[in-house]
Amino acid sequence: MKKLFAVLLSIVLVFTMGTTALAAQITISNAEVGETYDVYKMLDFTAVAGTTDKGYYTVEAAWEDFFAAEPASDYFTVETNADGKRVVSMDAELDDAAKAELAKEAVAYAKANGITAVTQKATSADVVFDGLTPGYYAVDTSLGTICALVNADSTFTTVEKNAKPDITKEVQEDSEINYTDEGWGKVNDADIGDTVNYKSEITVGFGVTKYVMHDTMDAGLTFIPGSVVVEGATKDVDYTVTTNCADGCTFEIAFEDEFIASVGRGNTFEVTYSATLNENAQVEYEDGRGYQGNKNTVYLEYLNDTVIKTDDHETVTYTWKLDVFKYTDGDNKTPLAGAEFSLLYDGEAISLVELKGDDITVPTYRVAVEGDEAEDIDTVIETDNTGKFIILGLDADVYTLTEIKAPDGYNRANDLEVTIGHDLDDENYSATYTINGADPAQIEVENKTGGLFPETGGIGTTIFYVVGGLLMLAAVVVLVSKKRMASFA
Repeated sequence: MKKLFAVLLSIVLVFTMGTTALAAQITISNAEVGETYDVYKMLDFTAVAGTTDKGYYTVEAAWEDFFAAEPASDYFTVETNADGKRVVSMDAELDDAAKAELAKEAVAYAKANGITAVTQKATSADVVFDGLTPGYYAVDTSLGTICALVNADSTFTTVEKNAKPDITKEVQEDSEINYTDEGWGKVNDADIGDTVNYKSEITVGFGVTKYVMHDTMDAGLTFIPGSVVVEGATKDVDYTVTTNCADGCTFEIAFEDEFIASVGRGNTFEVTYSATLNENAQVEYEDGRGYQGNKNTVYLEYLNDTVIKTDDHETVTYTWKLDVFKYTDGDNKTPLAGAEFSLLYDGEAISLVELKGDDITVPTYRVAVEGDEAEDIDTVIETDNTGKFIILGLDADVYTLTEIKAPDGYNRANDLEVTIGHDLDDENYSATYTINGADPAQIEVENKTGGLFPETGGIGTTIFYVVGGLLMLAAVVVLVSKKRMASFA
């Protein structure tokens, strides 16, 4: 990986013992795994025979022009000695600011002139350069800076103290279930039509510029441009927001270098923004993985000699569906057409739009959103001969499923309280359903036929009363006649 700057010179003064040349060693501790570390030899050191602390430096041929020009010429003088060697002496001590300036120029000079570095990529927390010849070295890192001054030993250890630029990403769960930090996490759920809030935290690194945040949303999410807020910054002064980007991302935020510098290396700042879960939101099952969600992905891009990007960071927003089966005939569960339902939330019927398409085999509805045609919106669902219907785009919450009209010849079913729950940790995301306090295998609603009630207002039993009355009258006449006949006997 290439770098833009090294902002502090690592000066390694190494000596010989007697006439034996010592090998120098540079160790960088606390290294960032995967980052690249370079050392450039600028001067060669030759010890005076028989001493361990005296000697002289000679300039490497490739570095002649560097030491002849500012800023190096402000601190060093290069002269030819009696042996024809180009000997370097230090005219002034280097303070931290001077080291930073010299290191920046040295690394830039080395790269511009094709000077070869000894290079290692960190595979652990320690990077060790063994077998270096004694001399004066500039040390560079893809993170921008390491430093130290060693003047009495051939073994040099320095600590990588640089912050690597990075970005994080979280989404807010409005019910705050399973979260303690105001609902922020890697996953959430929502109704279609809801606003979804996001938060990214950017870590400012060292020695890099041109920070650009790239955010890509799935088709089920609609970015709200005016929702962007950058902590401690002013729009169009400290940052600009661009949509419909050339690289295919949904939007990007480009930060001014002055703003990044004001935050300071190793510090962080927060970016918040929002989107709407729209009518294209994914809610179907996906190959044993549970519900398919709606992803939002972010990464940070920055300039460090070349353009570098961080790893992607992702959040997922889920929305759930309700499957209902309407039937009759008890255990035979015969599908029943012609039943009409509404789904209520807080006593209000939810507005729905019926979906059409060759791949739709049962009546399927989604939650209505702003922009739907008024004539397509309804609160009534009707079953067909499959007895089934599906509602897409629901948040985890408590709903009432009410049958507003039963098919002819059937009694209306009682209302059902339907609770859609969720399991939303970063590794597990699924919905749970509870009906009237029980956990059903599926959401089923049964209709039963009604019994025949007695009729009123017709001829009914009147004829029987009339006939009975006549018979009683005849009996009375017969009885009276018999008594009279007996009295004449």
